[in-house]
Amino acid sequence: WCWMKTLSFLLLLLFVTSCASFEDPIEFISYDGSNLEKFNLNEVAFRVQSTVHNHTWLPIKIKPSTLEVYVDGKKWGDLYLDEKIRLKSKQDNKLNTLSHLTFEDGIMTKLMVYRFKESAQLQLKGKVKTGLLFIPVKIPVNYTKTISPKNFNLNLDKP
Repeated sequence: WCWMKTLSFLLLLLFVTSCASFEDPIEFISYDGSNLEKFNLNEVAFRVQSTVHNHTWLPIKIKPSTLEVYVDGKKWGDLYLDEKIRLKSKQDNKLNTLSHLTFEDGIMTKLMVYRFKESAQLQLKGKVKTGLLFIPVKIPVNYTKTISPKNFNLNLDKP
């Protein structure tokens, strides 16, 4: 019985790792909005609505994870995914996820400088903890996007 379990596990592992779609299992499709839940000098909490596509034939569970946030190459803080997410297999998944960003020291100065800039490079780095069936997998993330900071109305002039 023991050799049967071992053989089954090895065949499953071979099948999962040989899938071409496992190279890019999750594709970001669209950003559908966000809601600010809390904002202070140390952190901001928010819900993000987005659509992602799971290319694998298995559902993927994304576990609470942490990514580093950089703007124009300077670290601004750490982004925490606070909830587990389950992505259905082979389809687009609409997400509404709670996250929070803890800021590095001196964030108010950085926000004041960037609030009138036309563009900035936003970069997310780290590993996202996931699970396929019972196999834990860490997916490396290195996502870069050009954003327009002046479009974020933070009302920093008002007390």
